Amino acid sequence: MRFHFTLEGLLRVRKLLEDQARERLEESMMRVSALEHRLAEAAEWSRQTADSYASPKALPAIEMHFIESVLRQTREAIAQCQRQKLAEEQRAAQLRAAYLQARRERKTVSTLHDNALRQFQIEQSRRQQAEMDDHFLGKLLHSRHHPQQDDVGDAPGAQST
Repeated sequence: MRFHFTLEGLLRVRKLLEDQARERLEESMMRVSALEHRLAEAAEWSRQTADSYASPKALPAIEMHFIESVLRQTREAIAQCQRQKLAEEQRAAQLRAAYLQARRERKTVSTLHDNALRQFQIEQSRRQQAEMDDHFLGKLLHSRHHPQQDDVGDAPGAQST
């Protein structure tokens, strides 16, 4: 007899939903990581530009104005990137909660599957043991009702050659 889990379809759906939720979470975490990398690069570039702006050698006014403009735009870009990162972190937190919920639901069905399989194996083992017991008892009863002669040649009245 083969094991059949009545909720097999539900288990497959739960696994699929869990995998999809995990993939969405991983994508979101990669976007957060990319934004963090962009922020770090922009901050480093801004620091280097500010350092060159503050150098003791005199710069023409047009260069100073250009550097100030670039620094302002960079700060605005950094602020925008930080807002995006915050929004993506919030989205990742929601996706993490959805993933954990999907995982719990899959684990619940997996536990039901494991319990059903274990119960099936116990019942299967009991059936096999009962079959072996019946077979042994049948042999025992047969041997009691039909005793076998150990050796035909040793029976009384037999001639030896």
